[in-house]
Amino acid sequence: MNIIQMYEKIKEIHEANEDKYYYIGLRFEDKDREIGEECEWSRHNPDREDEREFPEYGSEEYDEMEELDGTSAWDLAAMTTRYLPGFGRPGEADPNKDCERYFFSDHCYIIASNNKGQHDDPDDGEILIQDAIVIAKIF
Repeated sequence: MNIIQMYEKIKEIHEANEDKYYYIGLRFEDKDREIGEECEWSRHNPDREDEREFPEYGSEEYDEMEELDGTSAWDLAAMTTRYLPGFGRPGEADPNKDCERYFFSDHCYIIASNNKGQHDDPDDGEILIQDAIVIAKIF
């Protein structure tokens, strides 16, 4: 599956669930999850230079960080034909490259809930979802 096919699938899942959930996001992480699993609340690392720079999950450094008010994800409500949450512009995609090769994380999920968290310092396109459950596994 290339990146365009991946986001077509994400769009279909988002549209099929937007009447069921107020908040739907795209989450990348290394943890292997099951559909229906509830996600832990995320941690905040405001001092990093690159938003992908983060201590390893479960490490002492990770555990010392501030806990956020929900699970962090890319807000799928922001998805357009010109912007793909978690990726950027579709014109930058190589149609011959597997979608998984674009991301540093082992897994990509769609998470959702009817409860939104609050965040004073979100990354661009970030949403916090409280009581987030996995509704789809992309890879």
